[in-house]
Amino acid sequence: MLKTSKSKNDPTARGPAQQTKTFEGKKVKPVLYVGSAIGHGRYIAAQDESGKLVTGADGRPLAYRDI
Repeated sequence: MLKTSKSKNDPTARGPAQQTKTFEGKKVKPVLYVGSAIGHGRYIAAQDESGKLVTGADGRPLAYRDI
């Protein structure tokens, strides 16, 4: 007999989609921030819907994982 199992690419077998993150009531998305020239390094930062980087109190862009 042929055994059939669910494919990993089957949309019905996938889990729920990740919820979008918000910061101060605005939706944010992940972007690559490259601040190597000024000593910040490279990391995934948060960008709001208008295209501006979300910054912390010190003026540095916030990491997406910290939101």
